[in-house]
Amino acid sequence: MERNPKSRMISLRLSAEEYEALRTLYPSYGARSISEFARLAMKRVIAGAFTSDDTVHLRLNELDQRLRSVEARFRAVGA
Repeated sequence: MERNPKSRMISLRLSAEEYEALRTLYPSYGARSISEFARLAMKRVIAGAFTSDDTVHLRLNELDQRLRSVEARFRAVGA
């Protein structure tokens, strides 16, 4: 069970360019969605910096994303 259930919602409008930039960026920060990416960014602003747990999680996800990219390139070359 989640310790801090999310019960509040905010809404904002983005230009098509802003949305595409976020859609392209969020995986490289370890986020699973634009919403999670926004929460992580707000959390960082509120806290002043990422906690070490967040930093490790984001770094591992970034490395995982890079590894998947390298694997995809090798598969494409071998095909």
